[in-house]
Amino acid sequence: SKTKLAIGVIGCGNISVTYLRNAALFGRMELGACADISADMAALRAKEYGIRALGVDALLADPDIDLVLNLT
Repeated sequence: SKTKLAIGVIGCGNISVTYLRNAALFGRMELGACADISADMAALRAKEYGIRALGVDALLADPDIDLVLNLT
């Protein structure tokens, strides 16, 4: 069984910073990927947090993502 749940975040606006930063505080969670309607915004957050930027459909279909936060 997995020791950590991989989180995917949809919506990379201002509030995503709070969620992405705080997700690291939970020992059983790790950041997996993010997605946004703006590919540039998703790329920015991905670079800031060392995660993958995906499209929404790709994030939802990703078998490595265990939990999705919808911040839209």
